[in-house]
Amino acid sequence: MVRGSAPALRRGGGRRRHLVRALLLFVLFVATAALSALGGMYFGLTRTLPTLALPENLGTPESTLIYDSSSPPVLIAELSGLERRQVLSAQEIPQVMRDAVVAVEDERFYKHNGVDFWAIVRALWKNTVSGEIVQGGSTITQQLVKNAITGSGKTYDRKLHEAVLAYQLEKKWSKEKILNEYLNIVYFGEGAYGVEAAALTYFGVHAGELTLDQAALLAGLLRAPSAYSPRRDPQTALARRNLVLNKMYQQGYIASWQLQEALASPLRLAPPATQELRLPYWVELIREELVAKYGASLVLGGGLRVYTSVDLTLQHAAEEAVTEILNQENDPSAALVCVDVRTGRLVAMVGGQDFTGMQFNLATQARRQPGSAFKPFVLVAALKQGISPYATFDSGPVTIDLPSGPWEVASVEQGPLTLAEATALSSNGVFARLVMQVGPEAVAQAAYSLGITTSLGEKPNPAIALGGLAIGVSPLEMAMAYATLASGGERLTAATTFDPSRAGWPLTILRVTDSHGTVLDQNAVVRTRVLDPGLAALVTTCLEGVITHGTGTAADIGRPAAGKTGTTQNYADAWFVGYTPELVTAVWVGYPQGQIPMTRVHGLKVSGGTLPAQIWASFMRRALAQVPVSEFDTKAAKDWVSVEVCAESLLLPTEYCPSKIVRLFRQGEEPTTACQVHVPPRVVVPRVVGLSVEEAKSTLQGLGLVAVTRKDDTSTQPAGTVVAQTPGEGATVAPGSKVTLVVSTGVGRQVVVPQVVGLDVGAAKDALAAVGLTATETPVSDSSPAGTVLSQNPEAGASVARGTSVTLMVSTGPETTTTQTVVEPPG
Repeated sequence: MVRGSAPALRRGGGRRRHLVRALLLFVLFVATAALSALGGMYFGLTRTLPTLALPENLGTPESTLIYDSSSPPVLIAELSGLERRQVLSAQEIPQVMRDAVVAVEDERFYKHNGVDFWAIVRALWKNTVSGEIVQGGSTITQQLVKNAITGSGKTYDRKLHEAVLAYQLEKKWSKEKILNEYLNIVYFGEGAYGVEAAALTYFGVHAGELTLDQAALLAGLLRAPSAYSPRRDPQTALARRNLVLNKMYQQGYIASWQLQEALASPLRLAPPATQELRLPYWVELIREELVAKYGASLVLGGGLRVYTSVDLTLQHAAEEAVTEILNQENDPSAALVCVDVRTGRLVAMVGGQDFTGMQFNLATQARRQPGSAFKPFVLVAALKQGISPYATFDSGPVTIDLPSGPWEVASVEQGPLTLAEATALSSNGVFARLVMQVGPEAVAQAAYSLGITTSLGEKPNPAIALGGLAIGVSPLEMAMAYATLASGGERLTAATTFDPSRAGWPLTILRVTDSHGTVLDQNAVVRTRVLDPGLAALVTTCLEGVITHGTGTAADIGRPAAGKTGTTQNYADAWFVGYTPELVTAVWVGYPQGQIPMTRVHGLKVSGGTLPAQIWASFMRRALAQVPVSEFDTKAAKDWVSVEVCAESLLLPTEYCPSKIVRLFRQGEEPTTACQVHVPPRVVVPRVVGLSVEEAKSTLQGLGLVAVTRKDDTSTQPAGTVVAQTPGEGATVAPGSKVTLVVSTGVGRQVVVPQVVGLDVGAAKDALAAVGLTATETPVSDSSPAGTVLSQNPEAGASVARGTSVTLMVSTGPETTTTQTVVEPPG
């Protein structure tokens, strides 16, 4: 092997080093240019904005009032967390709390001047890559400005203004004062604003008494108080706390032994404070949306007037329906969501039975397996692909081979079922077979389009047809998806989204004003067509069958209604989601703490058709008691027709099509021609001309053809002889085709025997030959001249077949007499 010389290798390495150095210089140049541009924008804005004028302490707060949707509105809550916050001095906030917040929220806090340019560059890059604002790069100073002044809208314009004001604030206040004000005003969740309220809320101690592990947990809450709540999700909260502790160690705030000791500390929380909120789950939901839109300071101290979508009459009906059905000790919990289809408003919500014991909102935050309540999305996908609700499928158990292994689906054998019948009876066997035909991706897309917002996975599994999901869905999502069906295919969403993480939600906040009545936000429903109204009507018709004669008869409320039951395999989740032309309501029943089977609740196994359907019916009867009965608008369903077609060509089937299905077609677009794919085999017609009719028929029948005869009186062929055929020899026809045979009757061969008696036999023969007859001579001795025809048979005038032989009696002439002369002798 030839090796390169050492100098050559060094020259090659040198070239690579020069390339690397040039690349690094280029990257540095680009980064410097970007920072210079940002700096120019930043300092340009500092000259255009007015000088920041903040008091030495943030202003006197005014309570925010929350109202229902009635007229005149009824006050349901007053948010005044900032009025009750206790402002601590710098000496009263422990250093461990300061260090924890700086470590996790802004590790360069003591080095920047209010804006961290490197963090901004990093955020700009991530936002550009994602196509939306996902990271803000905000410093603690910027967060203080956001909470106190600008609000929390995620726009580049607001972020730039926030950055400039942060820069001005750093020139006015010291780092210690900025951090102190931030810790006194920032929201820690559960209504706790400021570190003192947070310490008391979560641990029952004053801020000055916080330990390292407690301070780390509180610091970890700041990014997302609801997501990292130790009461809602202890494991996630501990993981976040440990992340903060590790950051503190990496940045030199704590020693190794302190880290290990804090990591080993268990989570010990103070009992939650008793709250006398009128509608605690509603108030917390509205509070979270307001904070996401306006920031904690404005919400808790800005004197907002908030008008919500809650209907107190329906809310009370929902709460009564749940407590009426789940009325025994150790009963499972229930969640209920009701959306008004006419307005797109969330009008009633039961998020749990005890907010003091569990702040987790089962209606909006829980993600549970929906079971068969997901089948309508399979039905929608099938109809969109043209599969008729009257198409039939086998209903029995089935095993389907998947790349991951066999999928065994248990199902009651009920014989062939139409898709409509299978929906009413919730046949797993039918829907397992159906999803393999339409594809799980199409089912997921149908669910997304109707209103499901939780991820169903990059590659959905066929088990999605039976509600087997990777994560699960919330009752709110299910209600919104079914609302799309109830509205005739229009997806209902709020025009103004107060919390970006809640896109696709119904209207919850109708209007927000300041304390003087100036409107800050006005909301409305947005209707987006996502499904053909005729297909939506067909789905509704199928779901009506669930209540009238299917698995959901307990949900019968004596008026038009449609819905679907859902039960998971181990009875850990039970659903009923249904709607009338006015309201859609989703009910979930289960144990919040986990997948606990409900096999002995009120003496029965809880399926969707039991307790959930009963709760649904109880609520809907109350909710619609004063509403006139109305029918579903199904006129659009007539735009679609079901036609039996060939499964392959989708044209009208022939007797040769091996498989036929019922397909859905828009009126006027149904097929009118027969299938050209499945045609019979061709047969070559043989020659049968010249054969007797019996021989011809036998030959044709042997080839699967049908002989049809027609007489020919003009033929000169013998009677019964085939003289012509149609189709002719060599033609190709389908088996069973007809071949017409022209058969001679022999009539065309008849001639009239001429009179030949008296004629010379030669002349007689010529006369007979002239008409196609032959002659047979019989000699007769007669006195007539020899050769004379004495008689004929047949006689003259007789009609005989051509070629017939005529017997001629021919004279042989008179007999010759010999005369003898006798000579007598003389004498």
